Amino acid sequence: MKNLFTTITVVFSFLIFSGCSGNSQKEPLTVDNILSNAEEYVEQVVTVKGLATHVCSKSGMKLFLQGETKDQTIRVESSGSLGKFDPEAVNHNVVVKGKLVEERIDEAYCQNLEEEIRNNTIVSHGEGGAGCETEQIAEGVAVGSSEMDRVNDFRARIAERKASEGKDYLSFYHIAADSYNIVK
Repeated sequence: MKNLFTTITVVFSFLIFSGCSGNSQKEPLTVDNILSNAEEYVEQVVTVKGLATHVCSKSGMKLFLQGETKDQTIRVESSGSLGKFDPEAVNHNVVVKGKLVEERIDEAYCQNLEEEIRNNTIVSHGEGGAGCETEQIAEGVAVGSSEMDRVNDFRARIAERKASEGKDYLSFYHIAADSYNIVK
């Protein structure tokens, strides 16, 4: 009985002193890690490191991190309490901590977007009717596409995914940031 008590005490002490929290993340994930295994991290707090390529000039509340290639880009959204991202982050590595969020784009989303386009109520972050170039890269949409081109592209990709995977939506991911720091 004394040996059992000693064993339990040793194991319990090890767990406390090793900082075991079940799913703790020691090193930041890369943008490529997150995007290639996104379903695994949805709704979890993650720490991600990547090259900041853009801070939204309109609101300052969006930051884009790039992985190994330009095509591996993820949007990071600031919370109201975090405030605006520092534009000085661009062209530097940034470490972001926050929850990975999945946004599903389906036919209802496309119809709503079309209505906003028709009613001229869509909030555009690009110029001349095109969306933000960095946002388009993150969504896998051709750079310079109009908002209507974006809707058509989404529909074509939804149809492809439904045929190949049986899912009638696209999944886009972003990080709802709690904190960030610029690594200079």
